Amino acid sequence: MLPHGNKAGAIAFALVFLGYQYLIHKVTLSGQFTPIAAAIVLIPFVVAAGWAIALELGLILALLITTTVMILGLAWVNMFGLPSVIIFGLPHLVTNLFLMWLFARTLKDGREPLITSIARRVHGSLKPEIEIYTRRVTYAWSLFFLLQITVSLGLYIFATLEAWSMYINILNVPLIILMFVCEYSYRILRYRDHQSSILSGLQFFLRDKPAAKPTKAR
Repeated sequence: MLPHGNKAGAIAFALVFLGYQYLIHKVTLSGQFTPIAAAIVLIPFVVAAGWAIALELGLILALLITTTVMILGLAWVNMFGLPSVIIFGLPHLVTNLFLMWLFARTLKDGREPLITSIARRVHGSLKPEIEIYTRRVTYAWSLFFLLQITVSLGLYIFATLEAWSMYINILNVPLIILMFVCEYSYRILRYRDHQSSILSGLQFFLRDKPAAKPTKAR
């Protein structure tokens, strides 16, 4: 359980985040990519991306990469002007591509699947059937993020701007939460002796990088 102060902070963060997503949704529906709109959409995304890169590669490389990307973006705008409304989908696209890569790369031979690694940190040694299950869950998350990208592109091409924006801005996080809840519900029914909260798994994922260990489970 989270302390009372942490709960209040988490609730406040969630409310701010949801408000921000709704703001992006309204900006997207306006169809006008102004410099102010660009700042609203891209600056928080650049900060989050820089933080993620810093965790993986270090602060100096993160600053170099994000600074280079920002300079290239400004140069593009200076030469060709502001891009079309599709740029509003950039955070959703890049985030899901990154998460798909994060999960899928651990499914290669000689590496331990990401969910298996997290489960091992929470529970210690794992039974063979749990190793197989966690590998399959890693596959499922990889497929989930691929479907997120596919549906977004499909809606952008074939549906209305409102439907596309609603999906990438409003429904994105609830769909991730639904995926968590469905997997967790199935796990506590199928593997009653292998129960852990979603929060504990996230804490271990954020605290420790998964180790690359070979596994024979398929």
